[in-house]
Amino acid sequence: MHLLKAMPELEEALQFIEKIERENSGKSVYEIANKLRGYTKKGYTTPLWNTATGYSQEYIAGEFKEKLNQEYLVLSGEVTDFGHFIAALSDQINQPGVNWSDLTSWTGDHTSWAGDIGSAIIVYYSKDSNNIKDVEEALSKFARDSDYTADIAAYVVGALINSGKHTSISQAIYHYNTISYAENVRTFLKKRLGGTMEGHKLKNAANVEAEIRRAVSTFIRSSNAPDIFKSVKNLLKLQPKLELENTTIPNGTDMLQGSLHFLNHMVRKGGLDSLRFKPYQLPGVPWLGTVTYEVKVPR
Repeated sequence: MHLLKAMPELEEALQFIEKIERENSGKSVYEIANKLRGYTKKGYTTPLWNTATGYSQEYIAGEFKEKLNQEYLVLSGEVTDFGHFIAALSDQINQPGVNWSDLTSWTGDHTSWAGDIGSAIIVYYSKDSNNIKDVEEALSKFARDSDYTADIAAYVVGALINSGKHTSISQAIYHYNTISYAENVRTFLKKRLGGTMEGHKLKNAANVEAEIRRAVSTFIRSSNAPDIFKSVKNLLKLQPKLELENTTIPNGTDMLQGSLHFLNHMVRKGGLDSLRFKPYQLPGVPWLGTVTYEVKVPR
């Protein structure tokens, strides 16, 4: 195992998490994770977040206001938006009983990576695009590497807790931090996206891309975005050629751009070989086959 020393900022954050865990020793890990969400920022304690996580958590002001809202904290050797990580983690940990979010298509993907990608696409097509020239620029601005590192950390740490390997959030984060980010990326690829690895090569890139595209499309359709996004037909389906025929509404090519943007992060940070493959025309319907063109994801 590759050991990484905790930086002072991370040690301070973990000590604070341990403090909250001691003060809430009779509560479940799920409840504590959501309690920690209150120490990030107001945007992570809105009614939408409460619905997504199944837990109503108020923003906590006072002495420890936004104690965990650190945008540039080093975790597993990579700069990570720690507040985003904590918020996403609260939606990754299994919750007891049946909640409203369990009865919808909403999952922890949508408060992490799928939400980051989908939100960037929504912003580009909205009136608040702030003169963003294309989807790629929106992705670079609203789905940064530090956001993706937070998303992957939330999934892997959540999996450590849900599996029973750790009974506390602080210990699960300590464990995650002892592993190189490249290894954590590969764990995420395999466990969440169904990736199959052979050395440094991702063998089923088309399947992985299709799963990313599917989750992003579900986020856009489930969001509170304008009705234009919900009424778009074939949001997932790719055109025969890699081109944007209509730039006034989101389409399959936008979804593909988003999934390739996330794949590029994982290839670079995971130390993987560059990718070259033909995407599926429609995720979840493999019998339709792939498109005729190839896409590339550089290392």
